[in-house]
Amino acid sequence: MKKKISGKTIFNIVVFALCAGMLGYFFLADDGLLPFLRTSPNLDIGWLIMAVVCHLLNLSIDAFLIYRFTSNITHYSLRNAIKASMVGQFFSAVTPGASGGQPMQVFVMTKQGLDGGTATSALIQKFLVYQTVLTGYSAFTILIRFDYFNHTLNKVMWSLAMFGFLTQALVIFALLLFSFNRKLTSKIIRFLFLLLGKLHILKKPEEKLASLEIQLTSFHDSNKELYKNKKLVLETYVLTAVQLTTMFIIPYCIYRSFHFQGASVIEMICAQSFTTMISSFTPLPGASGAAEGAALVFLGSFFEGGTLKSAVLISRLISYYFTILISAPFSRLTKSKAKRIPEHSMEGG
Repeated sequence: MKKKISGKTIFNIVVFALCAGMLGYFFLADDGLLPFLRTSPNLDIGWLIMAVVCHLLNLSIDAFLIYRFTSNITHYSLRNAIKASMVGQFFSAVTPGASGGQPMQVFVMTKQGLDGGTATSALIQKFLVYQTVLTGYSAFTILIRFDYFNHTLNKVMWSLAMFGFLTQALVIFALLLFSFNRKLTSKIIRFLFLLLGKLHILKKPEEKLASLEIQLTSFHDSNKELYKNKKLVLETYVLTAVQLTTMFIIPYCIYRSFHFQGASVIEMICAQSFTTMISSFTPLPGASGAAEGAALVFLGSFFEGGTLKSAVLISRLISYYFTILISAPFSRLTKSKAKRIPEHSMEGG
């Protein structure tokens, strides 16, 4: 009797094929890596290594932040946090609008033994801090470099920049409301579940609501626990600011690898922060198209002699395709659920 192939095995095969296909296309396409290397200028390898180091630091901080947010309320190891972080990086890269990253992280973290409410709470807290710092970063760049952006951007790009900024601010407001107003959150979820039940989309909504209420209690208790720890809150905001800076400085490292020296590192960090803000809401895997287009606009004034497209290609190689390459081995689903990890209280530590 033939052994049936499990759905998990099929899933892992599809994930591997998707990763291999994307990387193969990137290397072999007309404007891919191999044609670029054949015609590339004499690049400064030291600065390219610096760009890669910055991105690795970005990924390392991401994993450590998951560990800090989660270990604040439960016994969660750094090793598990690295696994969860890499899974999130991979599925954020290969799904439209990075929509698969956090759901897959929650899935993996529950398989590791975490309570679902605790895992969700830690990731939402991390996302809230990230969005707050990114919005603050963007607002700061607008203030200090307003003349530059006003001169560089047309009305369409200004509109996109403002839309991205306001959308991020709205996301922060919604997350704060969801995180700390327990009654309103329960009412909204109850309304949605009962509506889905009446439309016959969701079966037994009352039973599912009872289970979800337990998760919501854990979620809101985790939020309260976090904000009791003022030191942790400050630490995570500072680390996230450092993380964003390591991301935004990559174009400057690439700029220097082309042996250019005239541009200010502050100007290029500001330009990249705008690029990230505009492309972050694009509903395509890896913000494909929008990331490159925004980079061409915001970084266009820095690169000379037809080097801009090559620079954007290298930047995408480091920040996007390299991420897929190193996170793909972590994307295999955890085979079985571990023993549940007990929670603890860590006030002030």
